[in-house]
Amino acid sequence: MTTAPRTNLGPFSAPDATPTPWEEAEWVLRGTQKFHLCTVRPDGRPHVTPLLAIWALGAIWFTTGENEQKARNLSADPRCVLTAGTETLTGTDVVIEGTAELVTDPATRDAAATAFEQAYGWHLTGEDGTWHGLGDAVRAGTTQLYRVRPEKGFAFVTSNRSSQTRYRWS
Repeated sequence: MTTAPRTNLGPFSAPDATPTPWEEAEWVLRGTQKFHLCTVRPDGRPHVTPLLAIWALGAIWFTTGENEQKARNLSADPRCVLTAGTETLTGTDVVIEGTAELVTDPATRDAAATAFEQAYGWHLTGEDGTWHGLGDAVRAGTTQLYRVRPEKGFAFVTSNRSSQTRYRWS
């Protein structure tokens, strides 16, 4: 489990704003179905792609094929950023910075696969689901599984009391 981060209000917040508690940012992460992953290409250019990911077991988890651009980028530089949020003008958006670790341990892969199935339901478990069989591929090791433990994060709340909260983990 990830310990609670140090939290402070960022400089671009409304004068009467308060920091967003980590529990609220975590709730946004748990409820998001589509994340955006930013990695860095070997030549330094950014690469951003939408993907399935989950917040579980104190980290963000995602999968990819070994020959996809994001996998090649992460093998050269495992630092990355994942974003989640509302895709609307109001609400809470969360950004997590960290280092992606390729997960090979069978017990950990099984726990992550179960968490994916719980988060996405029939999309993964139903024969007519968009990503049917992804849980089995994670368990079998036929897709790459990455874990990103948060190092730094932000919650951007857009409302009548907009705020920018910064999170730091030790």
